[in-house]
Amino acid sequence: MAEIRMPKMGDGMEEGTINVWLKKEGDSVTSGEPIAEVETDKANVEISAYETGTLTKIVVAVGQTVPVGAVIALVNEAGGTVASSSGTGNGQAKADAPVVVVAAPVVSAPAAQATGSSDRVKASPLARKMMTELNVDAALVTATGPGGRIVERDVAAFLADTKPLAAAAPVAASTAPVVERSGTTRTTGFDEIKPTRMRDAIARRTQQSTQQIPHFYTTMVIEMDRALAMVKELNKDNPEGKVTVNDLLVKACAIAISRVPEVNSSWTPDNTIKRYHAVHVGVAVGIDDGLIIPVVRDCGTKTLRQISVEAKALIGKARAGTLKPDEFSGSTFSISNLGMMGVDQFTAIINTPEAAILAVGGVSRDYVVNPDDTVRIASRMKVTLSADHRILDGVVSAKFLNELKKILEAPFAVLS
Repeated sequence: MAEIRMPKMGDGMEEGTINVWLKKEGDSVTSGEPIAEVETDKANVEISAYETGTLTKIVVAVGQTVPVGAVIALVNEAGGTVASSSGTGNGQAKADAPVVVVAAPVVSAPAAQATGSSDRVKASPLARKMMTELNVDAALVTATGPGGRIVERDVAAFLADTKPLAAAAPVAASTAPVVERSGTTRTTGFDEIKPTRMRDAIARRTQQSTQQIPHFYTTMVIEMDRALAMVKELNKDNPEGKVTVNDLLVKACAIAISRVPEVNSSWTPDNTIKRYHAVHVGVAVGIDDGLIIPVVRDCGTKTLRQISVEAKALIGKARAGTLKPDEFSGSTFSISNLGMMGVDQFTAIINTPEAAILAVGGVSRDYVVNPDDTVRIASRMKVTLSADHRILDGVVSAKFLNELKKILEAPFAVLS
């Protein structure tokens, strides 16, 4: 009898919620076949059977939340005999617990059962999300995916053929009372909004970071004229694969970290400092449900264009809700850029367990006084490093920012 356990999918995951069972008790399952969809604090993820056999028992019901390592189902292996299990649904993972194959996640609210059928519909998480948001009846969609499952292309084909243009579900009207006073209408009271699992996770992680990490902040102004000119020139030569200022920042931070390696560290629960050899840069991306940080790996060994291609793909996946757990975990340093939103300067909360995060403001045209008291206009950008004072001191933080400033003000170093 094989036990299927709640897998750990990404840094910081402590528990998961069963969104939907794709199989029912008594169904045959094949090794690697998706059997359930689990909601974590960052994504909806399909989990698969480890053994080929029969799904003998569903231990955790839809909507139930259990910790990582808890038994969620039992599979009687092909040719085996049914035996009782001591799994309780909330136990810790054993050393020999079977591997759970993880499919691509979907960052979204809990998936709803598609309309038009009393049975659960076989559909990929992304297809189910599309059908829910567009009010598409799953019974009308022709499934072409493995095992008769509806996949994204099936929903797209249905929409192309029928043009349903279904209106989005109406927003629930507020129940707050309306009071008439002097001919004007005023709304009193408030709405209670239950946070999504992602928002709840953001709340817990940011609170943990600010309470447990002694933050300090260092700000520097960087002139960006040469960097902007270089980006413009690179994009003129390759309009199909445009490099962004954010790509340049990722590469520049990797170079600066190679010169000030103390920044590429973390504080461990054993009160030691772990200093990493490879530079994995997390890029904060705002999405509908909150914030997720996909990771560009081994930035120190990649060219600017390689980083650009990989970052674009990851950001696209983050916004489409198709990031895999290993694509948003394992960063050693992070960047949060709000410059494109018109923000001049801000401070960011450290993405635990990293030693630092760089907050990037927008580029603005300012007057600058030269050493000879002449005045010129320059493109300038403010960056603020939030640092863990257990690992870094002000001098080290300043060294890092000075190296970053040197690189961005003489940017052709990023091309070598």
